[in-house]
Amino acid sequence: MGKRTALVRTHPTAIVSESAVIGEGTVIWAFVQIMDKAVIGKGCVIGNGVYVDRNVRIGDNVRVHNKSCLYDGLIVEDGVFIGPHVVFTNDKYPESGKTRDLSGISWKVGKGASIGANSTILPDVNIGAGAVIGAGSVVTRDVPAGAVCYGNPAKARRKKQNTEG
Repeated sequence: MGKRTALVRTHPTAIVSESAVIGEGTVIWAFVQIMDKAVIGKGCVIGNGVYVDRNVRIGDNVRVHNKSCLYDGLIVEDGVFIGPHVVFTNDKYPESGKTRDLSGISWKVGKGASIGANSTILPDVNIGAGAVIGAGSVVTRDVPAGAVCYGNPAKARRKKQNTEG
């Protein structure tokens, strides 16, 4: 079941590649699929039905909610929230019957960013640290750090207000 310690909880229905690396304190829920060479940090929660493709790297204390799909090349930094049914789609121009080379795609979600439910993130798009993506957004271009973006296509509407106090 991969490289993990007794401090990782994996639901019996989850499929985890032998080459995946899972950090201590991480919980992997039912019907999750984690592919070859994926790396998941410490203290994460991977929700029901999540798909983590090969070579995905997830930092510490990340929450990936139910039915989200994270595809090859994605880097998720520490403290990120990914809401339910979020998809990092790996093909910008899908077409039936065509086979394309999808290698070389890369995404990055910066530290502390939040992505709302049912959002779609297109290939090669980066989301800056602390950014907020509103539910149902389609993110077609890079999002600056601290920006609040939403819509289809998602646009930066304002900077996130500092909530520290």
